[in-house]
Amino acid sequence: MLKNNPIYTIIAAATAMGLSVSLSIPLVSLALERRDVGADIIGWMGALPALAFLMVSPLVPALARMFGSGPLLWASIGICSGSILGLAFSENLVLWFLLRLFIGVGMSILFLISETWINQVAKEEKRGQTIGIYVSVLTGGFALGPILINFLGSEGSFPFIVSALIVASSALIFLISSHDYPKFTEKSSFSVLSFIRIAPVICSAALLLSFFDGAVMTLLPVYGVRHAMTEGTAVLMTSTLLAGNILLQYPIGWIADRVGENLVILVCGIVGLGGSLALPYLIGTTYLLWPALLVWGGAVVGTYTLALVIMGRLFTGAELITANATAGVLWGVGSLIGPAIGGYAMKFSSSFGMPLVFAALCAFFVSLNLWQITKKQVT
Repeated sequence: MLKNNPIYTIIAAATAMGLSVSLSIPLVSLALERRDVGADIIGWMGALPALAFLMVSPLVPALARMFGSGPLLWASIGICSGSILGLAFSENLVLWFLLRLFIGVGMSILFLISETWINQVAKEEKRGQTIGIYVSVLTGGFALGPILINFLGSEGSFPFIVSALIVASSALIFLISSHDYPKFTEKSSFSVLSFIRIAPVICSAALLLSFFDGAVMTLLPVYGVRHAMTEGTAVLMTSTLLAGNILLQYPIGWIADRVGENLVILVCGIVGLGGSLALPYLIGTTYLLWPALLVWGGAVVGTYTLALVIMGRLFTGAELITANATAGVLWGVGSLIGPAIGGYAMKFSSSFGMPLVFAALCAFFVSLNLWQITKKQVT
């Protein structure tokens, strides 16, 4: 199957990376907690992958031209796997900071090239469905990582070694597939910064998703506890959001293939806005809260799924990887500032702070979409 279709190769490799990284993140936090390292240091450690995306993403298009996407993919696997393995055999805090940063470097390279590659090989009439499957499976990998801790444990070097081996399996997947890697020999007609002006809807979708991941997914359990939920029930809210992310991306892509992604991305943004505004009123109404969280999470992630679809329809080659690099930069920005802004908003108002901040971002996204539609230049 892998030899016959590069799409399976890309999805399998990216999911292995996502699974491994999502396993290593809580392992690092738990290990530092056992060593009585302060919460501020743990927080900075958790922010390093996002910082790496912010730093490395603009360089990926030029690196792909210079060295080729194949060698870059192999290098990203080696960097990420080797860095996670390094965590297993050292307790030096400074070294851990460097290793966590390098894990982010490997992630950024693999994900940017993978998302460019899958858009290149996706059939035009099924692009939405293909990207939907990619995002769903990738999200499933991220969701499965922390669950593995229950089976592997969190102490000692063994779980880190397993995590490193999962990343290394990406190399095996690429080796078995024997597909030609995407080529980026030409220079893009626009830069990472100028792409923000060219495609504001795509860029705002990347920022919206990263803010959602960084702020809402992180703070939602705290939000639930502050509204009289048990810790277990509050954590289940995040799991429900993830379930929506996984279950709804293919249907969203399928609909987009039939009615057009520009209309569907607008609807997803409106649902994201509605879910944000409704959250303070639904938090005490259990039978409405859970289905609302499912749809809300799926719709918000759907904005990025469809942004990738729009990218693939409008751009090719060097321009496509530059577009993905811009999305990577914005993901880094949102992931860095999202938790801080969301946390301050919750401090200001425990019920309305965080939801209203995200609602404002959703309203901005919807406004951009409507403005683009009126100009008939939706990108």
